Amino acid sequence: MTETVKSVITNRDRGCLGCRLISGCGLFGSGMYVSYHSKKFQKLPGKSIMLTVGGALMALGTARVFDLPPFQNQFNHE
Repeated sequence: MTETVKSVITNRDRGCLGCRLISGCGLFGSGMYVSYHSKKFQKLPGKSIMLTVGGALMALGTARVFDLPPFQNQFNHE
């Protein structure tokens, strides 16, 4: 029974449109949250680091939604 459950979990389709939208929008929203809260930093290095992290999260979210690298063909088991 355990092998069957593991097989179903590892072979499920994680590249479907719904999965890409949920995970991509989650990443994009996280990036917006981090970027928004970068306003609290008074010094330029802290603010620029937070904006960079926020921008990277938004870029990853966009890449996930549109199935671009590094997510392209990541979940194919063929």
